[in-house]
Amino acid sequence: MTTLSSPRTTRVTLAFAALLAAGASLAAPAAAQYNPRFAGAYNADTYDQWQRGWDHDRYDRRHVELGTVANFQPYRLDLRRPSGFVQQIDLKNGTVIVPRGGTPQPNQHVAVIGYFSNGTFIANRLILRNY
Repeated sequence: MTTLSSPRTTRVTLAFAALLAAGASLAAPAAAQYNPRFAGAYNADTYDQWQRGWDHDRYDRRHVELGTVANFQPYRLDLRRPSGFVQQIDLKNGTVIVPRGGTPQPNQHVAVIGYFSNGTFIANRLILRNY
């Protein structure tokens, strides 16, 4: 025995299928859209030298940490903030130290460019202040 769908049922089924197809085609590009929050919107990752504004307390506080080196060892920098608080900064494989080949020395001024992750500041780049 053969059953035929009513025209209304067919229209509803086709409309539902069209919505599903449209939703699937829109979902992929939305996930790949440009998000400046994660793409150096403040050019934080493009700093390649000490910025004059940093000497006057003008900097992006979400991506830049300023202070002096309290201690340095592989994958860890202890940064003494102007308030006296010492903040531990994690370095990762690929962290760039500018000038290249430089090694942070105690009491040297440093700018740390990076991001917070689970309460820890992760360094993408260290810029050493050379007078």
